[in-house]
Amino acid sequence: MPTRASYTTSQVHQIYDRISLPSQHRKPPDDASTTSLARGPHGLPWLAALQRHALSTIPFESLSLHYSPDHRVSTDPQDVFTKIVTQDTGRGGYCMELNAFFGTFLRALGFEVLTTGGRVNSNQGSSDPEAEVNYMGWSHMVNIVTIDEKRYLVDIGFGSGGPTSPIRLVHLEEVCNIAPDEYVRSKFQTIGEDEDERARMWVLERREGTAAEWRAVYCFPDYVDFLPGDYEVMNLHTSTSPSSFFTYTVLCTKCILDEHGLEVIGTTVLFGKSVYKQVKGVKGEPTAFETESDRVNALEEWFGITLNTAQQAGIIGTTSAI
Repeated sequence: MPTRASYTTSQVHQIYDRISLPSQHRKPPDDASTTSLARGPHGLPWLAALQRHALSTIPFESLSLHYSPDHRVSTDPQDVFTKIVTQDTGRGGYCMELNAFFGTFLRALGFEVLTTGGRVNSNQGSSDPEAEVNYMGWSHMVNIVTIDEKRYLVDIGFGSGGPTSPIRLVHLEEVCNIAPDEYVRSKFQTIGEDEDERARMWVLERREGTAAEWRAVYCFPDYVDFLPGDYEVMNLHTSTSPSSFFTYTVLCTKCILDEHGLEVIGTTVLFGKSVYKQVKGVKGEPTAFETESDRVNALEEWFGITLNTAQQAGIIGTTSAI
């Protein structure tokens, strides 16, 4: 079997710079002590630091499907590295770009990573507490990282409401996602009625508010290693189908860290024709866009994303244009 893609020592140090990683977390790649740290009992705090600094600097965004001449997305780790790091335009990507990038980065540091697919609950963001769980087809990518024989869900590619730290795969173990009262947990269960009990999957659930019900966000298999070719097929549908949320919605989100860089406290969200910040559960007043120039300027002001003339022209005449 061919080996999975990795990043060079030079690329790893460029990623450290891109995610503004504090010096104490910058470990040398291709070093036995780094691999030992990544897989040993002290690897979890390091992984958590890598994740939160990636979340706070690399946006989850669908801009390539709107602001580009060809409206195409590549999940090749080298292509994604160029987009996120070397182009120096503040760009990120959606799940299969970001988690391919982050999983490749983690492998280069010596982490044990299994990459697998996910099915998103189309009603996970519904305001209706009675909304039924409705899993779509394979459209998400997550990484499962094993540290000291414990397994963790690691995801920097879900956007608002996604996990902000490694989530240990322990049935119903609750973790505070964003203080004061947004929690997530993993649940091991079957996802259909009368399904074979051996077909259980992990379900990421989220609860917003102490009185709220738990709601499924997405599910993923336990020990199924998805290959790069699987993501090529998934990405084709996600990036081209008229039914795909990403093809008709301009979105961009990025996490906000506290002043010490130790905790995710909120999110900046651009969705369609407005942008806002939500910090510690409190949503700020949205800023609305009246023109495409307003939205392009907001991407630079709020996210540090710059789009060239050809990219800006790509949205003209599409359904997502203002």
